[in-house]
Amino acid sequence: MVAGGVITFVLLLMLGLQQGLSHRADRTAWRTPEAAAGEPTVLQAGFTDYFGERPITVVDLAALTPDPPDVPGTDGFPAPGEVWASPALAELIEELPANQLANRFPAPVTRVLPEETLEYPGELFAVIGRELDDPTFDERAPHLWMEAMAVTPTRIDRWSTTPDLYQTVYAEMALLAVFMTALPLAGLGGLASRLMAGRRQRRLATLRLLGASTSQLARLTITELATFAGIGAVIGAVLHLLVLPLVSRIPIKGGPWFPPDVEPGALLTLGTMAAVVLMLTLGALSGILPSIRDPLGSYRRARPSSTPLRWWSVLLMGAAVALFWLRSSNPLVPIVFTGVVFLGWGLFSTGPLIIGGLGRLLARRAHRPATLLAGRFLADSPDSAWRTVSGFSLAAFLAATLPLGLRGVGDFENRADRLEAVAPAATIETRAAEARAVLGAADIQADVEITAAPFWLDEAEWATLTLTVNDPEVERERARTTMIESGLWGPEMQMAEDLPTKWLVLDGVVIGVVVMPIAALVALATMVIGTIARIYDRREALIALRLAGTAPGVLSSAQRYELVLPTALVGTIAAIAGLISGSTSGGVSLLNAYSAGIFAGLFSIGAIALWLAGRASHPVLERVSTDLTERE
Repeated sequence: MVAGGVITFVLLLMLGLQQGLSHRADRTAWRTPEAAAGEPTVLQAGFTDYFGERPITVVDLAALTPDPPDVPGTDGFPAPGEVWASPALAELIEELPANQLANRFPAPVTRVLPEETLEYPGELFAVIGRELDDPTFDERAPHLWMEAMAVTPTRIDRWSTTPDLYQTVYAEMALLAVFMTALPLAGLGGLASRLMAGRRQRRLATLRLLGASTSQLARLTITELATFAGIGAVIGAVLHLLVLPLVSRIPIKGGPWFPPDVEPGALLTLGTMAAVVLMLTLGALSGILPSIRDPLGSYRRARPSSTPLRWWSVLLMGAAVALFWLRSSNPLVPIVFTGVVFLGWGLFSTGPLIIGGLGRLLARRAHRPATLLAGRFLADSPDSAWRTVSGFSLAAFLAATLPLGLRGVGDFENRADRLEAVAPAATIETRAAEARAVLGAADIQADVEITAAPFWLDEAEWATLTLTVNDPEVERERARTTMIESGLWGPEMQMAEDLPTKWLVLDGVVIGVVVMPIAALVALATMVIGTIARIYDRREALIALRLAGTAPGVLSSAQRYELVLPTALVGTIAAIAGLISGSTSGGVSLLNAYSAGIFAGLFSIGAIALWLAGRASHPVLERVSTDLTERE
């Protein structure tokens, strides 16, 4: 039940994240136009303005035909001079003095946009109707990678359905999170199935020897397994439903979520629950069927001890990396993904080999009976030992990877005090002179400078007009509004470059705060369930050791060694792999306040997991090792 609940809960969270990002991308794809292939109907442009550090997305539209298509999410098209604004932007315009925001727009707000047009609640978004000869449609400098920050005027014949690059990056990050959680969840499902099978094998074999038919036992087993797995899946779905209001408030990419975005529909929820029940039932049934078909053999069956490298996993890693390189339009994402996959997923593929080697080393160097037994147990069944600690290795990998995305957030805040807009180099001197005049007339104290254009633009064609206001808190928005109202301002390229990066940094922190408890939950469940399952797997060896005179304390000590030592080893290796993987994203330091907190939390998770696993497994160990009815 525990495994079913945890797997269902985590899967629904991951599906909700994927669905939410997909819905956001669908609602905003039209904002980045694609050139017309046929007869154009609309002239579309746009840029990103700012209020403080809050972006204001502006889309400028002009009709090329008498009957232009409706703006997506609405039932109309703005006439020249009309301003449609999101609820948050309309409220802000109403609250603030006109010289701080309202004067940036050609007219008062004539229509409040519905949520079907917004990326997230609270987004500042405007659609403005223009004349075809409006200066807004003059050529704009393109941004390096974020098309929506400065949309060059484009004649279109249909609304675009292709998400911009920024949306694609987030979708690929979410897919990476799914990859990272897939194997631990599969391992948890396998452990739960082994535990269910191990607890029932001998009982079913006995019933079969007493005369029960194979079909009767099969029906009984399927009913029992499906019932317990189903109860766990229902608990996971209910838990997800309870935390959904909190999940929808988590800010990602600048804002929270509309609750329906991150709420999987009824069919998807039921399908997920059914898939979890089916996976757990079939997994446990595959371990029980030999006992039903060959009840005597279940008492003599020896488990293989070899642990070959999972070549199918290597092929799957290669396929996943190739897919990301083929579909990604941002080269940074495949680079990070490649590092994460080969280090993280590679660890999962080689984990049993590492633990098998640890067991053999312990057995050879052992000076105490408990150490010798722990080494033999690890060497004989490294797969199940790996499954037990695989959840914790994921937590360690994530804890080391996530903090390395942090950069100096304060640097972005300092640069935000300078207003920098790109303008044509041919008119930059004239603009600078006019800017000094209009700012002086508005009694705004600001230094006006001409600086180089961003590195991706041709300096012969573009330059940057830079304003440094003396009192940013008071004068920054007045300066912006005055410049826009005077037609002297252009896209703020430096903000367009810095703000998404800052969001990625902050979102990395948010994702870390959200993902780490999930990873901890999986780690706790896999360690407790895996430890108990291992006891049932080697019940005959435990009984034989007790009959041979091995003291109960020796068995308990051996159990602690085979739990603590692999946890420490793979936790350290996973943390090192995470540090290397996270460095591909360009962090500035390995240790900072955030990473120190994460590692402290990881240590606490490991200690709690080990304590819970020891407490939960001790009575099982006592019962199994002394129950002679388990022996042939």
